[in-house]
Amino acid sequence: MNLELSHRVLSLILLNLPDPVLVFDGQQRLLLMNPAAETLFGQSESGTELRTILKAEELIAYMLERQSLPEWTAADGRVYVPRLDETRDQQGNADASVLILRDVTQFKKVSRNQAEFMRIVSHDIRSPLTYIQGFANMLAMVGPVNEKQEHFVEKVLSGIAQITSLVDNIQDAGRFDLETGFYEMNRDQCDLDEMAHRIVQNHLVPAEKGELAITVEVANNVPVINADKNMLERALTNLVDNAIKYTPNGQQVHVAVYSENNSVIIAVTDTGYGISIENQKLLFQRHVRLARQEHKRIKGSGLGLFIVKSAAQRHGGDAWVRSEEGKGSTFYLSIPLKDENLIIHN
Repeated sequence: MNLELSHRVLSLILLNLPDPVLVFDGQQRLLLMNPAAETLFGQSESGTELRTILKAEELIAYMLERQSLPEWTAADGRVYVPRLDETRDQQGNADASVLILRDVTQFKKVSRNQAEFMRIVSHDIRSPLTYIQGFANMLAMVGPVNEKQEHFVEKVLSGIAQITSLVDNIQDAGRFDLETGFYEMNRDQCDLDEMAHRIVQNHLVPAEKGELAITVEVANNVPVINADKNMLERALTNLVDNAIKYTPNGQQVHVAVYSENNSVIIAVTDTGYGISIENQKLLFQRHVRLARQEHKRIKGSGLGLFIVKSAAQRHGGDAWVRSEEGKGSTFYLSIPLKDENLIIHN
């Protein structure tokens, strides 16, 4: 393909790209822009300075200072994901840069609509669940129940508990999500010592059914923090739930809370089957459940660890796992002891 033909083909491609594309020289002056970019920023002549064209400070900082910018929202409300590429001369100096703005507005709308739909459905399903649970519990009050009927009632109540847990996780995943969540944090004094012991106490019966030993240990140096108690309770509850569900009978689960490197660490350790390095990378993603023969009877939505990660990140921390196959796993949640997480004493 000769140079002239290559130029015509590239011009045609650029002309028909639906996403805005702008090309600047080494002095950050415009070389060319496609029609989509002209629609977004207005027409500009070749040689116009980058700042004059882009106007938006966050986009200018992304281009000139390489500041992180996962998304950029234009004045008209459209959402773009920016991508910057450069060409360099023989001396390694940048002689041209290409800014591509991928329009993800429709994807964001679909995501928001799905989140809103799930929020409404999960909210409205609570009323019939309450009715079913209430009447199932009252069956024995209106007459004698034989052993088989009692067994059926237990199955009904167990199913209700599973659905309720699923609804809770769907709601929490939607609310806590950093990208699409609408949850407003409600910070207050949060005693992790009391919380950890209470949650473990509430899980003693299911642990005993699985013949598990569950223990808790909170270090003396763990301070009371300024945090969203509801969010952290949901995160720790999911960690303990998972540890009990995925640990074989006769094994152990241990919950530890301690301070380290200017952060509070919550660690939940089990002596289960362990997780491979490859699968560890996937664990905290939404709806991820590991396909494993030993877990085929365990019910779940794959949202628990996503909620844990979201709760940690909402507090400026993180969540991760350390595991070795055949030797169990430890799941960690960290909360930095700084900024809003600290209780200010007057």
